[in-house]
Amino acid sequence: MRWTTIITAATILGSVNAVSFPRSKTGKGYLSMHIGTSDRRSKSINHKRQDADEAIAVRLENKDFFYSTDIEIGTPPQKVTVLLDTGSNELWVNPDCQEAQSSLQYNQCLDFGQYDPDKSDPIGPYGGETLNYGDASDSSTHTSVEITYYADSFRFGSEVLKNQTFGVMVESNGISQGILGLAPDLRGGYDSNEPYSLLLTSMADQGLINSRVFALDLRHSDDTEGALIYGGIDRSKYIGELETVDIIRGEGGEYRLATNLDSLGVTINGRTSNIRVPRADSNVMLDSGTTLSRMHMSVARPILEELGAQNDGEGFYMTDCQNRKLDATVDFGFGNKVIKVALTDFILELGPGSCYIGLVPTTDQQILGDSVLRAGYFVFDWDNEKIHLAQAADCGDEDIVAVGSGSDAVPSETGKCKSSDITATGRGGATRTGNSFPTGAYTTTYTITSCPDFERECVTGVVTTQTFSDRPTVTVTAGAGAGDGDDDNAAWQPTPLGWMFAVVGGFALGLNLV
Repeated sequence: MRWTTIITAATILGSVNAVSFPRSKTGKGYLSMHIGTSDRRSKSINHKRQDADEAIAVRLENKDFFYSTDIEIGTPPQKVTVLLDTGSNELWVNPDCQEAQSSLQYNQCLDFGQYDPDKSDPIGPYGGETLNYGDASDSSTHTSVEITYYADSFRFGSEVLKNQTFGVMVESNGISQGILGLAPDLRGGYDSNEPYSLLLTSMADQGLINSRVFALDLRHSDDTEGALIYGGIDRSKYIGELETVDIIRGEGGEYRLATNLDSLGVTINGRTSNIRVPRADSNVMLDSGTTLSRMHMSVARPILEELGAQNDGEGFYMTDCQNRKLDATVDFGFGNKVIKVALTDFILELGPGSCYIGLVPTTDQQILGDSVLRAGYFVFDWDNEKIHLAQAADCGDEDIVAVGSGSDAVPSETGKCKSSDITATGRGGATRTGNSFPTGAYTTTYTITSCPDFERECVTGVVTTQTFSDRPTVTVTAGAGAGDGDDDNAAWQPTPLGWMFAVVGGFALGLNLV
């Protein structure tokens, strides 16, 4: 059974504009393109050469709740904007927009660009597959895409990747853009060539990079760009030393970019509420294709309580927008490193007076999505099955260092940034508007009955049942004020906002070979 995860918010504010790759200078097998700040409506961006071997930096845009990058396929190149996803492994694109299920999806599809095999000289078609996406614990999120495989050239600046296999969409249900998966094959692992040699493997095999390593810098929610660097790390985008942790299997034993969460807490004005992380709740997948983070109730509930969460009646939790201004962080610990997520990133403002906490419950694989990943700098090393991470920051122009190969491929480079390069503002406690957390185990059943016209992947008429139970101990440190520190059994009610934070994909539920 194939498992993949891609979850994004419904709304895209403003038009989507892809950015072309201009000609760039190369030497000694490397390619680097400057990542500059650009208005979403602008189609221009400045690029420069970096003195870094084997590093490919590509533009990464925050598309108002999901991150994407441009790829150029075929001869002549056809530019396509794809969702960047560390939670799945498949690479596929749209050939046209005829399968769009609404005028909005049709227009978005046009903006993302398409790849027409008839306008290039690919190998194929050969074989195909049906991918079913969605959180297995929430049937209202299920979507799917049917693809046929081709092989063609990919351009990254002036570098060319030859005969890369990828999928071309035949039919889709609820997905309007292609996907670039950067996870290992979920069944075969890192060394699998099935169903094809994955992008990162092909880059290393063809000498574009030294080893199968990529760095991810998503930036903050109010930034328009971040960076995806194949084969290198950028010392100007993180603080201190990179902490190294193991990549582990997912909760179901499948291959994922997952690791152990060792500690968890919420800090408000120097007062930290430490949340015990039971072993059963420590496995977390790092997924750039997921807007919100999804955690088991036992660890999600204390965070929601600390942030004054209020059940919105639709499956997600609102909070007072003033809480985004607090001098506060949600703290995620990995090994000896703690990634502190400012509330401006963890609380999403969808409009005046409409703010949602970037966390929802799940009974399946836990996911740290964009609401957490924005605060960290993450380097994924496939070859050694390691993740190197640090607190993200931005302290100037790129300073890219190429990775090597072997067991110490990722260099022990100290980040150039200081803690002053990231700030948290505001003061006071979280605004609380009531207690929406019932006690005892709780089961909820709901039906999605309507969708707003701006929603891309809403599915109506689907009945979903979810059950949650128990919670961990919360202790308070580093400041005045004490929590109750109790360990009673309690639960909170997940309810169905099927249209506000739409699921583009998630745990795939089946696999059909054509």
